[in-house]
This record gives sequence, C-alpha cells and structure tokens, in this order.
Amino acid sequence: MEEREITIVKGKRSTPFSRGILAQTLSQAGAKPELAHRIASEVRAELLAEQRYTVEEEEVLARVRDKLVKKDALVVERLDKWRILRESTEPIVVLIGGATGVGTSTLAADVARRLNIQSVIGTDSIREVLRHAISPDLVPALHKSSYAIKPEDIRIPVKEENTTLYGFRIQASQVAVGVEAIVDRGLKEGTNLVIEGVHLVPEIILDRYRDHPNVCSLVVYLSDEAAHRSRFYIRALGTAMRRPAEEYIAHFREIRQIHDYIVESARRMGVHTVENFSIENSSDAAVEIVANRVSGIAEKAARRPSSLLLDASARGG
Repeated sequence: MEEREITIVKGKRSTPFSRGILAQTLSQAGAKPELAHRIASEVRAELLAEQRYTVEEEEVLARVRDKLVKKDALVVERLDKWRILRESTEPIVVLIGGATGVGTSTLAADVARRLNIQSVIGTDSIREVLRHAISPDLVPALHKSSYAIKPEDIRIPVKEENTTLYGFRIQASQVAVGVEAIVDRGLKEGTNLVIEGVHLVPEIILDRYRDHPNVCSLVVYLSDEAAHRSRFYIRALGTAMRRPAEEYIAHFREIRQIHDYIVESARRMGVHTVENFSIENSSDAAVEIVANRVSGIAEKAARRPSSLLLDASARGG
C-alpha cells in the first residue's frame, strides 16, 4: 500500500511535502546538513503517524522550531531572521571585500545560495569591462593585476615601498565607479545582489554605503599567512590549473600587504571582518551579519506574500 502524500498549504497555495526542500531550508538558515535532514524526516514521520495529510506551513515550521530549540537554538533565531529577509520587499546588496586568495568568491557564492540571491558579481569582472573601454595608455594601472602594479604604471614619483598600496588604491578607485553604478542600479530597481572582490576597500567603496540600511558590507581575511598561501594551490587545482599558483606566490608579499591594508581599513571604518578558515563558519557569520543589518527595515517594510517551503518548491528545491 502506497503512503499518502502530505500537502503543505499557505493561503490559496499548496505543494507536496518535501523532506529535501525542508532540509535545504534549514541548511540555508545554518543548520548542519545531517541535523536538517533528520528534523525533516522526523516532521514527516510525525505527520504521517497522525494522518495529517493537509498541513499549514506555519504548523510545519512550528514543529521544526520545537525540535531545533532543543538541538540548536541559534538556528531558530537565524531561521526567523532569514524568513524576514525572504519576505521583505526591500532589496539586499551584500558587499564582500578581501585580498586575493582569502576566499571572497567562494563565500559570496555560498551566502547568495543561502539568501536566495541570484546575482553574484566579482569586481574582477567589472575591472575587465573597464579594461575593454579604457586604453592602457590612458589608465595603465587598470590593466595590471591588483598586486602587480609598477612605478611606471603610476606615472608620479612614489617611494618603492609605497608602490603596491598606492597603485592598488588607484585601481580600486577606478573599479569603484563600476561597482557603485551596479549597486545604485540594484537599489533603484529592487534587485538583490552579492558583489565580491579585492577592490571593495572600506575607505574607497564600502564607507559610501555604511549608513545605507539595504547594503551590508564585510571584509574577509586570513590571519595565518601559511593558510593564505596554501589557498592558491587549492584554487589552482579547483580550476584545472587555469589559475596557476606560481604567479600569486611570486607576488605573495604584495598580496599580504594589500590584505593587511584592507583589514586595517575595515577596522578603522567600522566594517565587519570575518576570518575565513572554514567556509561553513564564515558563511554562518556572514549571513548573521546580513540578517542583523537588514532585518530591521524588513520588519517595518510591507511584506509580499511569501513562503519558505512553497517558494523553494517553485525553484526546484
């Protein structure tokens, strides 16, 4: 005899109960995958045992909360905040800065997944667009890697020891034009965005949006130089050697100089910093920062009809 299907309803909408979608929702809110799948299975088993074949979404989430409180109370708070974010009509823009190799792109992708943000843009892509539009004869620093700018690219006298940071600041200022245009358009059109990259320097870009409630800025760092160095070899393997580690290692001193400058700039400007030893923990911290930043405006703003489980089903779970 086949098991009857459970239907989750909210208002006039309905969807079949899915352990996978419920577990994914809990994982996005910060629950460990094993715990998320166990709770989803327990909730489904309880409903079947009670012969509850049509259930309001709120009841499913209430059962989830009861179980989470006993096993991971922090996730309950994250789930509630995340739900507010999902239901808000307000746009969310997350800016994740950090030196080359600390993991901004990996973290940005995971934060976007958990917040259901479809657009992730790297500042390297913005710089590439600008390179095609602006001649290297006009702006030579734009056409070099952020850590490989030479005195001749700056064209004004700079002490040798200051070349790296001076050149990097010039490049970051140039890329800032494109970043700010994308952020401003996203806010105007109500588009959720995650932008990541080395050019998101607190003193140059992030401070402009420090008081904007819809924009959340943070900086990623690695205090352990050996761990930072090893990331380049891992990244090289992950890209099938299309991004070989040797070039980065050859410029590691300059990369660390930029790294320390960005971190110090973040601390001076009051921008959140996240150490990226573990992507799981870093993603938890980043989502928490975003939730705390924008949940206040989301609570005050008009909400659109939204569902954690039904909307997830529409996205294919």
